[in-house]
Amino acid sequence: MTSIFDAAVPRARRIAIRGCLAFLFVLSVPVVATAGPWVLGPREFQSEVRGSYFSANTFLDDNGERPPLGATFEHRSLRWANELGWKKRMSFRFEIPFENQSRILGTGVQPENTRTGLSDLLVGFNVRLIDGTTALSLEADWKAPLGYNADLLNPLGNGHQEAFGALNLGITIPAIQGFVQAAGGYRAVIDSHDQPDDPNNNTLASADGGVWLGSSVLLSGAYRGQFEAEDAQSTIPASTEHLAGPQVLYRVDDFLDVFAGSLHTVSGKNVLHRDVYYVGITTHKTHYDRLRGFVGSKKRS
Repeated sequence: MTSIFDAAVPRARRIAIRGCLAFLFVLSVPVVATAGPWVLGPREFQSEVRGSYFSANTFLDDNGERPPLGATFEHRSLRWANELGWKKRMSFRFEIPFENQSRILGTGVQPENTRTGLSDLLVGFNVRLIDGTTALSLEADWKAPLGYNADLLNPLGNGHQEAFGALNLGITIPAIQGFVQAAGGYRAVIDSHDQPDDPNNNTLASADGGVWLGSSVLLSGAYRGQFEAEDAQSTIPASTEHLAGPQVLYRVDDFLDVFAGSLHTVSGKNVLHRDVYYVGITTHKTHYDRLRGFVGSKKRS
């Protein structure tokens, strides 16, 4: 029987799309969020639970154009991220994601190739270099798959161990009761076997800026980007992705935040076009005031 996918897409493009659907999905997993430039001290902590969702039926090709996939990808994620103050100048962080994703062919058709389970464990350290109204930290992380089958269509991750390094910078802006923070880093595959379907290494970039409205509401904007380096031995095309979006956070008290926001694909190559929506809660105990990024309390500087 001819599917809606087969009828709607010319044969040549259909073959090309079927061949790269799995690659596109792996390339479009969320960019790893950095720990931030203000490093927690001993016996301090921050714990976040974030749920997110996106549905994508178009992708950005190698020319940055946006053709239809002829199918729909749906992705749901629940992530538990923690940063624990350990030493005077160092914190420990880990992140555990639980994900559900599926491919749907046409309107009203039941999802197929659905995958549900744990994705990739992330552990690492954040080291304080400079603290104060201007902060600088150096972050090192390790990512490892948590037992899923990376050879299936719609895998929960790329199945490889990866190393991350990032430099985080933050600046408070008391005049407007706000802050800006940015990070630049690199992600490298550390267990590559020089196979044609091994993923490429990539450069990471992120930025956030926020302004407090009153004592409890923080309005902020976020940018997330990744830039892959072309590998002559890999059959996976190099990708570029730029996402941006707003967030609103309500600080209930010194220990609890509730937030909601979205990230939208602004431009890119060889990635799904995504409109990601998320909500979450954060519990924390830190000595920082509210201008120190997202890790502070309600107190003014």
